[in-house]
Amino acid sequence: MSTAVFDCRPCELGEGPLWHPGRGQLFWFDIMGKRLMTPGQEWIFNRHVSAAGWAGQDGLLLATEADLVRLDIETGAQERVAPLEADNPVTRSNDGRADPWGGFWIGTMGKRAEPGAGSIWRYYR
Repeated sequence: MSTAVFDCRPCELGEGPLWHPGRGQLFWFDIMGKRLMTPGQEWIFNRHVSAAGWAGQDGLLLATEADLVRLDIETGAQERVAPLEADNPVTRSNDGRADPWGGFWIGTMGKRAEPGAGSIWRYYR
């Protein structure tokens, strides 16, 4: 067996890998660096981003510290879908996954791991 470095860009807190089977493409986050990454490309945000789900062939639903946004992978355009603890500066999104019925589950947490900060959310439309 052999191993190789998949991507040499460092992440301060690399998490949330997502395989998009329709595109044959892997995405992941550098949460503290506020960026979404894929081989050869990255998107930089002005807020923490941490979890994604497919939203069609060319889109991703992203959980940020303040909202859910739809990202157009090809153009980089963002459309706000719903607020997510936008009125709470203590929390950020943490992890998320889609369920078999088309729901997207998101966990939030304190930016400094404050006890009791955070919730679990489900977005379904």
